[in-house]
Amino acid sequence: MQLYVDLNCFNRPFDVQTQERVQAETDSVFAILRRVSDGTDKLIWSWALWFENSKHPIPDRRDEIAQWQQLSSLFVPLDDSLRQRARVFSAGGIAALDALHLASAEIGCADVLITCDDIFLRRAHRLGLALRVLNPVPYLAEVTTDG
Repeated sequence: MQLYVDLNCFNRPFDVQTQERVQAETDSVFAILRRVSDGTDKLIWSWALWFENSKHPIPDRRDEIAQWQQLSSLFVPLDDSLRQRARVFSAGGIAALDALHLASAEIGCADVLITCDDIFLRRAHRLGLALRVLNPVPYLAEVTTDG
């Protein structure tokens, strides 16, 4: 699978792990990243991921997350087509940065965009895109089910 992983997923392991949901999402993110590392899934990186991560206030976390770009199979740059598609998504109720992520995933031909953001998930589903937008837990359950 070609995956676009939203930055909130890369940050999930750094969150306080006292809630069951956060723990489950963290475990799923680690499993998905293992699938990327071993070549089972392909990672798409983008200007939007780079930009958002560059603003991270904690340098060690920012640097650790940035290393994943090296394992990506494709980089989606900021250009006019990305801006234009993001504007369409923004007009459809998607927050500006999320619209850039969604446009990047679509332009990069991702099969699935992975995010932990419930609002983003709900709004993206309303758009009726071919691109699937999933939380990491159901994505992992889907690809690891035997049948």
